[in-house]
Amino acid sequence: MNTWNLDDLYKGFDEIYQKDMSTLEQLIDERIALIRSIGSIDDIQLIESLLSLGEKTTILARQLSSFASLTMATDVTHAEAPKHLARLQAIFRKSTKEDVIFERHLETLDLDRLASLSQRINDHLYSLKRDAQDASHLLSEDEELLYSGMRELASSGWSQLQGLLTANVSVHYRDKTITLPEVRNLAYDNDPDVRKDAYHAELDAYKQIDDAVALALSNIKREVVMMSKKRGYESPLEKTLFQSRLSKTSLDAMIHEMKAFRPVFERYLRAKARYLSNADALPFYDLFAPVGKADVTYTYEEAQAIIKDAFYGFSKALGDFATRAFKENWIDVHPKKGKRGGAFCSNQPQIGQSRILTNFTGSLSDVLTLAHELGHGYHGEVISKNTPLKWGYPMPLAETASIFSEAIVNNHLLSKVTQKTVRLAVLENALQGDTQVIIDILSRYLFETELMALAHGPISKHQLNRMMEDAQKEAYGAGLDHQSLNPYMWLNKPHYYSAGLNFYNFPYAFGLLFGKGLYALYQKDPERFVRSYDTLLHMTTAADVEDVAATMAIDVTGQAFWQASLSVIKDDIEEVIALFEEV
Repeated sequence: MNTWNLDDLYKGFDEIYQKDMSTLEQLIDERIALIRSIGSIDDIQLIESLLSLGEKTTILARQLSSFASLTMATDVTHAEAPKHLARLQAIFRKSTKEDVIFERHLETLDLDRLASLSQRINDHLYSLKRDAQDASHLLSEDEELLYSGMRELASSGWSQLQGLLTANVSVHYRDKTITLPEVRNLAYDNDPDVRKDAYHAELDAYKQIDDAVALALSNIKREVVMMSKKRGYESPLEKTLFQSRLSKTSLDAMIHEMKAFRPVFERYLRAKARYLSNADALPFYDLFAPVGKADVTYTYEEAQAIIKDAFYGFSKALGDFATRAFKENWIDVHPKKGKRGGAFCSNQPQIGQSRILTNFTGSLSDVLTLAHELGHGYHGEVISKNTPLKWGYPMPLAETASIFSEAIVNNHLLSKVTQKTVRLAVLENALQGDTQVIIDILSRYLFETELMALAHGPISKHQLNRMMEDAQKEAYGAGLDHQSLNPYMWLNKPHYYSAGLNFYNFPYAFGLLFGKGLYALYQKDPERFVRSYDTLLHMTTAADVEDVAATMAIDVTGQAFWQASLSVIKDDIEEVIALFEEV
């Protein structure tokens, strides 16, 4: 019961799956024929027909690709799934040339005028204008066609290699062999010797695969830099900001305040170091050390009960969603060999569901991770009511519902705590997450910025390790023991290994701080906020980040909002430091 059920997608790569694959190819062929009729067909008819085709294609493509990718997520050695993903890529590649032609045609049209004449076009005006804006960065039709094919053999292949190696690497911990997710979960163990031994076992395991993964990362980022320049972007970050629907002004304002807030986190980390071992700075392997009543662990059933209680305390809709996800086996829960590490949520709006992967071992952090992913799932529930072409949302807003859901569960736990040792355990665990999403994310942003600057040639594992250590020193400052860093953090984070999704680090910080700001609004007026929450989530698929934030009277372009959100964390840090002295 603790593995997900994919039957509502497909029951296997059977005749139904193959028939749907053929239908998808027919839809792409229809798209190609329509675009080739440009000049001989009315523009309104053309766009409306393409929108209708796009909806059908989106539904079928999500169904087909999700089944294959989710199958691989729990079995990275699966023989059939990669073949079907490759075929899907080949099918979509067929229309590459025509897609370029259509986007360039959009650039020549008065879309506002057409929208005034067609309600269907007006409903999708935002995305059509973005496509027209993107047209200036397209290569020639033949070049785009060539790159779409070569990408499978280049960055996509390197990404698969990283996933395969990290999922199957053997970790020799003490007298047994375990998986990478299992050894990483030992970072939360109560026993300091276990944490330290696990840290060294993890680093030793990476040495088995670091040459190959360094080559993968180096080649992916070299491709990214080369293609960004070829497309006329000033940098890969510029492209990421466009994809994120976020202005550089907003990003700079947030990063500035994150850097200014580093001394506050330093105080917390040094206080934790003194609490644990009377040291001046915290070694990396103690970042996730539980404190307070450290023997608190949870069964999966207990985690479900906590989350449902907390979610129902916010709204019936959120509680009902979690109940359904648990009851209908949408979640693959425990770690196992061949299963990818970490956690994610895959929204399936075409069937009104989601699928969630975790590597649950019973820690408080695991409970909050489960709440986080269910938040993603609820976001998917809300947008499933949109039309298929409005099922996507940008990276910074992708973390809104997830981090907000974490806050709901964390504050629910705190509301029931009376003992100081238990309150310390819960509150400090939340600070661990805040540290990761503010300080460690800052280190990842700094690392990837330097990585992009150097990605004009091969980058060795030694360079990557040095860069990661430098980034950690700058981000964590005196709070982290510089003799016990984690130079291999570049190796185990899949976010670095997508040529089409770069700088997938700052959106987490944005999501955390945006979520904390939203939670503060919720506490001021719960009833009004609950009425507005779904509207905000609904809007994330069809507006820029700044406009979505404005619906809650939030200005993310200035520094005041980020300072206010960080001050919420400061209050928690002050309380935790005081509790360190009392318990």
